[in-house]
Amino acid sequence: MDLLDSFRNRLALRKGTDAPGTVQRVSDDALLSAENLWLLGCSAVLASIGLDVGSAAVVIGAMLISPLMGPILGVGLGVGITDYALLRRALRELGLATILVLVVSGVYFKLSPLASPTTELIARTKPTLLDVGVAFFGGVAGIVAGSRKRPSIAIPGVAIATALMPPLCTAGFGLATGQWAFFLGAFYLYGLNAVFIGLSTFLVVRFLRFPHHEEVTVEERRRERRLVAVVALVAALPSTYFLYEVAQTLREQRRISAFLKGEVEGPGRAVPQWELQRVSGGQVLKIYIAGRPVEGAAAESLQAIAARYQLGGVRLELVQSDISAEDLRRFQGEVQRDILRAVTASSAARDSAQQARQRDEGLRLTAAAREVASTFPEIIEVAYAAQSNLLTQDSVASPPAAFVAFAPRTPSATRNAILTRVQAMLRQRLSSEQLIVLSR
Repeated sequence: MDLLDSFRNRLALRKGTDAPGTVQRVSDDALLSAENLWLLGCSAVLASIGLDVGSAAVVIGAMLISPLMGPILGVGLGVGITDYALLRRALRELGLATILVLVVSGVYFKLSPLASPTTELIARTKPTLLDVGVAFFGGVAGIVAGSRKRPSIAIPGVAIATALMPPLCTAGFGLATGQWAFFLGAFYLYGLNAVFIGLSTFLVVRFLRFPHHEEVTVEERRRERRLVAVVALVAALPSTYFLYEVAQTLREQRRISAFLKGEVEGPGRAVPQWELQRVSGGQVLKIYIAGRPVEGAAAESLQAIAARYQLGGVRLELVQSDISAEDLRRFQGEVQRDILRAVTASSAARDSAQQARQRDEGLRLTAAAREVASTFPEIIEVAYAAQSNLLTQDSVASPPAAFVAFAPRTPSATRNAILTRVQAMLRQRLSSEQLIVLSR
């Protein structure tokens, strides 16, 4: 019994609460002073730069100096203690802050020479139900830390965890570049974070029994709670669907990986890359095979075998090469690394027009390599072959190929998503619709 009482005392959250001080601090922070507006603008620029170059460290720094939490906590507190003047003021300041960040980030991405999707930007376009948990518990930590009589060391961590600035700047990127999927997905994530930080503030304030600013009837409190519940439910529904989509995609990728390892790969045969393409008639799984080819009845039976892996509705397309798996690995190790450039030696006998064409190709390859490196930090090595002879079984030279190596422990789902985007990027930059990108 003594042990139980001791445990309860340790978890007694109401002990040490400073209700008047908390209300005053949150009310002050909800008002964006000149200082806060300057901090907000600087934070928006920093976050935009970090998102643009794919730097997580810069993005974290922007989150630490962002004052966006103040108005959101003010909204939750205003509802929790029925201080409608505070609620209106906090909503006004939150709207002003949102518009300011969208304008600043939009102007930055409009002027930026890069302004292309990076992994940091893409990561904030499809929020799931897990993001609801981050926002909710981050908000709980924020109001609990802020309600103490003594300042808490948890405040910087709360600013990082709740991540309000990056999605809002990603929405600015969508506006500046006309990519509405980025704008809608990122702005939804920002709104989701704001709603559940406010909800957690409301719940903690009521749990701590902060005194009401205005007297309300029992019926009014019930109506208020119903409204809060409806807003939270409506906000969370799309994220539930997105989580379902992500889970389905991961399960599909696991089934494909199991199928390739169990039925396609084997002695003398490797699958350096695969692509799942959605076409009008369904789905096509394009499998790039190096080494011993899959021929005749074996190739035909793969379609039936795929059904055992719950891939019956996916049409298989085999792209085979006559190079051995060992030769493929040796070739990939021999091509130039770290920079995307042609592996063709210029001859002195070539005329000036051809040499100029080669110089132009080299410049475009170098620029494309730098863009790939800055856009996808997961890629640690890049190699290029103008004619690789990897994907044909006759004497005709194959299209140019690029090989990329990923950092260790990069998830397979991330690799496949990046490979698809790198291929589209390089085809556009190099004006080569035949170029293929393979993973090393």
